Amino acid sequence: MPYQVLPADPSDIPHIANIHHEAFEEDPILGRLMCDVPRESKYVFDQRFYEKAFAQRHLTGSIFYKVVDTETENLVAFAKWVYPYTLTSEQEAEKAKLDLERSYPEGTNVALYEHFFRTLDTKRGKNMEEGKDYFLHILAVSPNHQRRGLGKMLIQQGLAAADKDNARAYVEASAKGLGLYKKHGWKEIDYIEMDMRPHGGDRIEREELLMREPMTGSVQ
Repeated sequence: MPYQVLPADPSDIPHIANIHHEAFEEDPILGRLMCDVPRESKYVFDQRFYEKAFAQRHLTGSIFYKVVDTETENLVAFAKWVYPYTLTSEQEAEKAKLDLERSYPEGTNVALYEHFFRTLDTKRGKNMEEGKDYFLHILAVSPNHQRRGLGKMLIQQGLAAADKDNARAYVEASAKGLGLYKKHGWKEIDYIEMDMRPHGGDRIEREELLMREPMTGSVQ
């Protein structure tokens, strides 16, 4: 099937939220955060998350890309990149006023949810240089279209910009995605561990934190 990478826009949010759910439902950490929440409630939560993310792009440096199956015109994968950015004093004030509190659907493991994302945020603050590094925040491919090079297409979209700016790129990788990121030049610099046994899992799960130095040539 022929695929094309395009900028995503707010009209894509329903499809993005659905792919997000499908892609991460079986993730050993993300899949446990809301395993007791009905599917429809999780979908509504994800949709609201992306509505907020799109609305705040001018304050966060976020850029969304999508992959479209050109035969069906369906959105089948997406990525959220965060590019280096600077804010005006007015934008700084606007960002400071953002409501960072979340309303979770009933059944969410709130303690695990907040601990996981707080730990990632802390590590980003330690490992990334704000205003200079690129960050691949989210990469998700529909299960029906995986192993067709779509992740590579979305990765290369941001890495081309990073290399042009002679900038580093940061990513947080599960075991499932680690190999793909390493193929594109990322190297492990840190990690987090989450004991999932009290939450229905069977082990301590590890997320690798990786940084990629700028490259003069493209990585295949």
